[in-house]
Amino acid sequence: MYEIDFLPVGDGERGGDAIALRFGTQLTPQQQKVVVLDGGTQESGASLVSHIKNFYGTTVVDLAVCTHSDSDHACGLMEVLENLTVKNLAMHLPWSHAANIDELFKDPKINEDKLKSRFKKSLDNAHQLEQLAKRKNIPVTEPFSDATQAGSTLSVLGPSKKFYEELLLFYRSAPEAAVKQAFAPKVFAAAVEAVKWVAENWGIETLSEPDVNASSAENNSSVILLFKDSNEMFLFTSDAGVPALAGAVEVAQRIGVDLSTVNRLQVPHHGSKHNVGAAILNVIVGPKKAAEQITKSAIVSAPKKGEPRHPSKKVVNAFIRRGAKVIATQGKTICCRGGGAPQRKDWVDAVPLPFSNQVEE
Repeated sequence: MYEIDFLPVGDGERGGDAIALRFGTQLTPQQQKVVVLDGGTQESGASLVSHIKNFYGTTVVDLAVCTHSDSDHACGLMEVLENLTVKNLAMHLPWSHAANIDELFKDPKINEDKLKSRFKKSLDNAHQLEQLAKRKNIPVTEPFSDATQAGSTLSVLGPSKKFYEELLLFYRSAPEAAVKQAFAPKVFAAAVEAVKWVAENWGIETLSEPDVNASSAENNSSVILLFKDSNEMFLFTSDAGVPALAGAVEVAQRIGVDLSTVNRLQVPHHGSKHNVGAAILNVIVGPKKAAEQITKSAIVSAPKKGEPRHPSKKVVNAFIRRGAKVIATQGKTICCRGGGAPQRKDWVDAVPLPFSNQVEE
């Protein structure tokens, strides 16, 4: 049996991920395993600590995972490591890969040491997290899909080490690379564009296929995880974009998992339309269904004032069309339970987001 909790992150337009998971034959401190996926902000990290103590009845976390280095995922984990007993930390260490990629940059002055320093300085939240783990003697491992085997309760579907090192060439902190890949990230303008609306109905889908460069290298380096409990599965996607999700599909196929059969999943990157298109959703969620065929749940970590971008109404509609009810945090904690886990006292069913007849252009 299991419980998965998505805690709210952010009060305004900016959000993040803060997720707690426990599973076992019984949900008691003696028989459960506790996993934390990202911590959001410092405030949401403190909320995670309280949540685990109050609802899980423990101060022990078996595994903490930092899916990628962005502050809205890494920062709150400092609170978790400081205030709970964390047995293991899984996170990527960009500076540890400097020796493998330092020759791929144009500037001859860029060597392994300078590249390490550059990554550590620009990815300060992640570097501080690693340093804290070292001070507390918490083992740190890098989560890559290369060694993923069938049958694991928690499986890493992405990224592979090779894909990750290719992405490092295009991190915001990296110098200009001598080689360019098709997935080089596109630079987005800082100004918020005016939102326009277009008509949409069940039969007309306007969600376009995002450019392969639409999601950043940092987001595409997100750890993608598959949790399995008996006949149920949950796919955690963090901020992954189409290239990263496509890689996860390949790994899932290798271990004999059809991701379209997953009954619960996380909507990538807070529901951004830059991270998914119809083609990848047909694979990880399933093809379009009749309006009454809702067979799975999709959880989106979205800030209170994130609409219409987080979540995008186009993305919400696309998930609903494929048989998923979409539930957003938007200031609330969402609990998914399965395998016979009892309902919490005084907790009520979440209200799914509606299908929208008008969506952003």
